[in-house]
Amino acid sequence: MKSIKPIKSMPQGIINFNNVFYSYLQPSAGLWALENINLSIAEGEFFAVMGETGSGKTTFCNHINGIIPHFCGGRLLGAVTVAGGLTTETSVPQLACKVGTVFDDPDSQLFTFSVRNEAAFGPENLMLPPQEIEERVNAALSAVGLAGFEERSPSSLSGGEKQRLAIAAAFAMQPQILVLDEPLSRLDPDGKNEVLSVIRNIREKYQLTVIMATHDSQMAYEYADRVCILKKGITAACGTAKDILSDPALLEENGIQPPGSFINKPYNAARCFNMHTHQIDGFHKVMNSPETSCEVSCNEAVRVKNLSFSYPGGTSIENINLSVKDNGFVSIIGRNGCGKTTLLKNIAGLLRPSAGEIFIRGKNTGRMAVSDISREAGFVMQNPDNQLFTGTVYNEVSYALKNYNIPKTEIKQRVEEALCAAGLENPDAFPHALNRADRTRTVIACILAMGCKIIILDEADVGQDYRGIINIMDTARKLHTKGYTIIFVTHNMSLACDYAETIVMMDKKGMVTIYEK
Repeated sequence: MKSIKPIKSMPQGIINFNNVFYSYLQPSAGLWALENINLSIAEGEFFAVMGETGSGKTTFCNHINGIIPHFCGGRLLGAVTVAGGLTTETSVPQLACKVGTVFDDPDSQLFTFSVRNEAAFGPENLMLPPQEIEERVNAALSAVGLAGFEERSPSSLSGGEKQRLAIAAAFAMQPQILVLDEPLSRLDPDGKNEVLSVIRNIREKYQLTVIMATHDSQMAYEYADRVCILKKGITAACGTAKDILSDPALLEENGIQPPGSFINKPYNAARCFNMHTHQIDGFHKVMNSPETSCEVSCNEAVRVKNLSFSYPGGTSIENINLSVKDNGFVSIIGRNGCGKTTLLKNIAGLLRPSAGEIFIRGKNTGRMAVSDISREAGFVMQNPDNQLFTGTVYNEVSYALKNYNIPKTEIKQRVEEALCAAGLENPDAFPHALNRADRTRTVIACILAMGCKIIILDEADVGQDYRGIINIMDTARKLHTKGYTIIFVTHNMSLACDYAETIVMMDKKGMVTIYEK
């Protein structure tokens, strides 16, 4: 184990890491999730933490809110002070009055039955007067664009709306410090820009200290005062956002996409791509119309005809018409809540249309069992962990095949071919020990082994670092060159423009415009 020497002098801020080593286990030597972290964050500072997936960003954040060491245990050496107190000597409830936290997965934070109750939960536990609670709730919901949603159930919200609600609940506590662990990854460009604007305004008005773990270098360049890059738990670099994010070699070494190399602009209906002509040369606009959606063609992978679907809460998509050609590469974009995931789930058979029809390779899915649809079109969820449950990659990819009583020799051949096509080299690996991109590619391999020729990815880039995103999308592109049809939902305009041949834009009621190369 490395010797640990005290720091003689270091500027003191509202947050201080002094010679911090941390391990989730009890290591005899070396297994540190964070190693020798020494830094101070000033009151009112916007401090971005960056690095590849697994570099220690979430671990760093959880030292500030007290989740480490109070909930995670493990071994902590050194000292973390927050607002003048040692985190080891301050309880999590006490820290919660100073530090608001928003995680990357909003479902892990939402547990009441209405948007109003969710935003009010923290202030109510502080036993504040009802009038003050109401004022805090109204201000917080308005700040994140959820005014008017007070009586909605959190479970009825889209992923982006849920994330904004989690941020509102943190705002309502009026903390000194806001810790944000990838809070914008599920938001569309408009929502992301609105939330960032709110964070900036509140920070400036109340001297709020903001710590944000992020993969978004453009956001960090525009909003952060300083950037700290972590690499395998060690501080690889720490300095002003301009200095750190203007160093191409440093960014390349740490798998960070340079700022300015991707599009992150608001959607604006049919004018959306006019704002990005430098990125979409070669696309032309085709308006969606009934004339383009009447018959099922033999060269279509998917045909959606007059599709409508309604959830019990009233959210719906209406009269969707869409054709995806065989061996197409299609990106579906649109604001949070417009129905992108709903459309994908209807195509994959996970939801059934309220009206209209869906054809996959000429077959009417209304007459097919979900198990039969899954052999034609494979669905990759936002979170690959929801689809992985066995002990090895090989068992994961072979699992469904065994249920169909396929001969062992054929299973072996299919699995090996699928692993090769997905770029996975270790069939004996434990799926949940893989990085996020490889977990996603494991799900893709499962789909390939089933013989699917249509691969549907629902925001597979969410929560991925830059290298992970490129790995997944390059895998999809390679499969496309082999004849597969790829349909992917994203908020990342760069991915849509760089990879897709067809871009489908949806609004609150469904698809409005198609762009084709």
